[in-house]
This record gives sequence, C-alpha cells and structure tokens, in this order.
Amino acid sequence: MTAANRTLAERVAEFTAGLDLSAVPPDVVEKAKVTLLHDLGVGLAGHRLAETGFAFAKENGACDPSRGARLPVDGTAVTVESCALATGALIHARTQDDTQVAVSTHLGSTTLPALLALGDRGDLHGRDLLTAMIAGYEAASVIADGRAWPATARGFRATSVYGPLAAAAASARLLGLGVEETVSALGLAAAFGGGTNQTWLAGTQEWRYQVGAASRNGMVAALLAARGVTGAPDALDGAAGHQRAFAGVEDAPAPERLGGDWRIRRVTYKPYPICAINQVPVTVLTGLARRHGIKADDVASVTAELSPDDAAYPGVDAHGPFRDVGGTLMSLPYCLAVALRNGGIELADLTGFDDPALMDLTRRITVAAADDVPRGGCRITVRTRDGGTRADAFAPDATTFNWDRDETAARLRAMAAETPLTAARLDGFVAVALDLDHRPVRELVGATIADPKE
Repeated sequence: MTAANRTLAERVAEFTAGLDLSAVPPDVVEKAKVTLLHDLGVGLAGHRLAETGFAFAKENGACDPSRGARLPVDGTAVTVESCALATGALIHARTQDDTQVAVSTHLGSTTLPALLALGDRGDLHGRDLLTAMIAGYEAASVIADGRAWPATARGFRATSVYGPLAAAAASARLLGLGVEETVSALGLAAAFGGGTNQTWLAGTQEWRYQVGAASRNGMVAALLAARGVTGAPDALDGAAGHQRAFAGVEDAPAPERLGGDWRIRRVTYKPYPICAINQVPVTVLTGLARRHGIKADDVASVTAELSPDDAAYPGVDAHGPFRDVGGTLMSLPYCLAVALRNGGIELADLTGFDDPALMDLTRRITVAAADDVPRGGCRITVRTRDGGTRADAFAPDATTFNWDRDETAARLRAMAAETPLTAARLDGFVAVALDLDHRPVRELVGATIADPKE
C-alpha cells in the first residue's frame, strides 16, 4: 500500500509502533524527561485538589497490589483504570500541566496517567515509558493539527477529543503492540473520546476529570486492541470519522513525516495555575505594572487584545459571577485583576470571587479580538485614573515558557511547601524523573509517594 493510500491512523501507527528511543534525538528525550518532571511536580503541588478523584479510585478500584498500580502520593494499589483517572485529576489539579498551544491540548495529563499505571503494574522500565510518551505526544499532535481549533469552535474541548488518542498510541507502544493492533487502538480511542467546554462557562467541575477520563479511555482502547478487538482503520479520516464528526473538517492537512519535526519540542509549561491562554497576558501586565509603578487603585481600565481564536475560547472573556476556580482560572479579566493587585497569581488567589474590590477591578478589564495579534500572544493597554496610558505587547516564540531541567526543578522546589514530600524526598523525585531512562517506572512512582511518618 502506497503512502497516499494509507489512512491517517495507519501512518501514525507505523511510526509509533516502530519507535525506538535510540532513534530519537537527545534533545527530544531530554524534553520528555523535563516535561514529565514538570507535570508530575505540579501534580504533587496540587495533590489536595485531587482528593475526590483519589477517594473515588480507592472506593471503586482497590485491588491486590499484584494486579494493580499504585496511586501517586498515596501508594494505594488500585486498578489501572482507576489509577489513570485519579492520576489525571492529580496532574491537572492546578491546571499548570503542560500544553501545546498549536493544538490546544494538554498532552501530559492525558498520556502520562495511563503510562504510569501500566508501567507500575507491569514493572516496566523508564526507557520504555519515555518512548511511549514521545509516541503519544507525536501521534496526538499530528492528528490534532488543523483539527483542534475547528473542534474547539464547535464547542468541544480539544483535550477530551485528542487526549484519548494520545493515551491510546502511547499505551499501545508501551504494551508492544504491532501496527495493526495500534491502528485498532486508535480506532477504538476515536470512538471513546469527546467532551465539551461548557464546564468553563457553567463554572462546574467536569474539567478536573476530563483529562483522567481521556487517559483511561485511551488506555482501555489499547488493552482491548491487545485482546483482538478491532477499530476502524479509517476511524480518523473516514466519511463518518473523527475529524468530520468533531472538527467538521473533510480535508485537513496531511501530516509531515513523523519523526522529522518532533512536535513535543513545541510543548510549553505554565508559570501560573491558570489557563494557558492567560499566561502571556498576565506576564505582560505584571511586567508593565512593575516598570511603571502602576497599582490596582490607579487603574481606570485595561484592554487585553488577543488573537480571535484565543479571545473566543469559552470563559476567557468572562466577568463572573464565579462559583468555582474553573471559572476564575479561565477568566482573563479575573486573572489580570489578581495580577495587578498581587504582582502574580497563586493557587489561593483563584477563590476570591466574593471579594468586592477584586470583582470591581475585574469588571474594568476588557478582552478584545485583534487580527494582528498571534495565537498565544497579546497586546495590553492600561489607562490610569490620571489620564495616562501604558501599553505593551508580546508575541511568543519557541523559547516562551519552554524551560530546561534546571529552571523546571527550581520552580518545583519553590512550590515545595505545597507538595506532600519533604525537601529531601522532593529532591529525590527530581533526580529519578530526570534519570528515568536508567530507572524502572516503579522507582518513579515510589518517588512520588509521601511517607506518612514525615
């Protein structure tokens, strides 16, 4: 079969099933390790927000340790399905996990939970986990390219739509499935995905569990494929397939050769526990306020200009009222109001919806669409009560929030008090994560588990 005749799932499966870490550029392997460190690290710092997911996993999935996987932080053995669901909620708890702006998808919180669960249960090696992680990131990035933003415009949450495909490709690679089985895993995952962005508008909590559900569903797709269950080879690009159903797209861009342009390099991190779209505007405004000595009480109005896609993302232009942090972390007016008042944003700042002064400041901030602002960038204009105007703009590039291992580790250590680990155990976790290509997965999971005596 010629390349032109192969379906998208077949092309992706040929790449992921045959991927070997020795063929991956060293900087890509390093990127995978740093990304894993960041995602699990911010998960540890948000562990209290994942208590409901953990309680659910223990109540409904507790099992004999020989048949299950250990929950991070807790160490309780549960089924791999329950472990993936809870671990996804953990990694996404602060919404500070990695993102890839080009496809509007959180790949870490949908790929890693499945891999950690399967790797811990099967006592697999970290080298295999890293290979599978890269396979999942590349697969989902190619599938979502040119499709994620149309799907978002139709009301879907891209992470819920493309996350199961990432988890399926990654799990299939970790399980050692062949090309045909991996195609079926992708076909099954295409049938298991879905989820909307209404959670941001309603201020409810679906967002906390969408990522874990995506990871669990993709993993189950691979486990079923391993048992011979078939999925449509044209599930992605068929006449009634994934891209037409979710994105309304019939002719999306054909993927470039996988393994040439490593898309995991485009993954970025978050300095603040808020929506990815809001990271640059908050950074720009805090810098502008610091340089010009602008205080919250000085501000008459703020206008934040974003790309049309970013400005239209559900919840970004919301002014409240809010009832959950899912509303405030998405609201750029709220996030900018907090940043003006506090010089940054901490997790505890997201619950200030009953603060009259903060909400008054929020209402003075407007989000607008501008065709000349690139996706992920912004232009901020501050008008002060004395009639002055200050403005700044920023267009992100490949280096924006793309930290190396030292900066990533330093940022996690700055959050040490929010994790369940002592400083020494946190250092141990950092060391294991960054050396995972020489360690078993069980050692990594063990490094996340808190000692109840400490």
